[in-house]
Amino acid sequence: MLKPKTASRPAEAALFESLGIEVRRFIAGAILFNQKVAEQLGMNATDMQCLHMLLLNGSAMRPSELGRCCGLSSGGVTVVLDRLEKAGYIRREDNPEDRRSVIVRPVLGPIRKLEAIYRSKGEGLARVMAHYQAGELKLILEFFRRANTTAEA
Repeated sequence: MLKPKTASRPAEAALFESLGIEVRRFIAGAILFNQKVAEQLGMNATDMQCLHMLLLNGSAMRPSELGRCCGLSSGGVTVVLDRLEKAGYIRREDNPEDRRSVIVRPVLGPIRKLEAIYRSKGEGLARVMAHYQAGELKLILEFFRRANTTAEA
């Protein structure tokens, strides 16, 4: 297990290790839940995550941007977008800023159904977060923002 450079005391090292285990457990649970939802909807896990990234990044992206944030080649993102479009989750529109490209947007009807599936998970997280003060929540938010920046690098 990774140990922090600053953990000079055994208690700090144990805390660091425990936190790492819980983060990994959380990630694994999220992946398994997302995979289960994807299967229920007749999607594969990559398609589901690309759809999530589209929604999390402002609901309108060029395919190249989506490919970068999902780690897919241009061919890979095209295949994913073809499947998502065929399933009715996204639509491609002409890019008003560049006629050589398109913008990908989610289709709201199917997205609302997807949001309903995730609502219980969101409510569960809200119940957990309700146990923390604003300052603690800011610290947790900072942790996740930093972790996400590291993951994107």
